Formats: sequence, structure tokens, C-alpha cells
Amino acid sequence: MKRTTKYDLAAAVRVLNELVGATPGHPGAYCLQGAYGGWQMQRILVSGTEAIFPGYRSKRELLDLIHAFRAGVRVGQQAPAPATD
Repeated sequence: MKRTTKYDLAAAVRVLNELVGATPGHPGAYCLQGAYGGWQMQRILVSGTEAIFPGYRSKRELLDLIHAFRAGVRVGQQAPAPATD
């Protein structure tokens, strides 16, 4: 199994930001936070950040979660708008 690096995480988050049209470092963009020997993906808000997945995880586990999150975003972007009455 290939070793997961901080660069791999950063690249996955960069692709996610491009996918959602967010400018890195600005509200609405996703970023990484490392602490306690683990990693966390966060979303930048006007008043700070919020964790997307609770807790800090290994780089491999977080990378898998980011890939799953991106797949969900892609599915959501292709879904038809709900019908209105």
C-alpha cells in the first residue's frame, strides 16, 4: 500500500475546492488541520472553521473520507432539482 502524505491530503482538498468553486482561504473553502497526531478536514466560515468529520484521523483514513465526500458532492451536483408545486 502506498504511503499517504500531507501532499496527498492537500491535493485532495484542492480538487474538492475546485469542484465546489471555492477560493482557498476564503469562506466556503475546505482546509486541513493537523493536531494530536492526526488530521481533520474543515470548512472555513466567516467566523472561524467547522469540522466536516468529527475528531482527528490518520492521513490514510482522512484521504478515504475526502474521496467519499467528493463523490457525494459530484452526485449532488448532477441530481435534478426537486419538483415544486
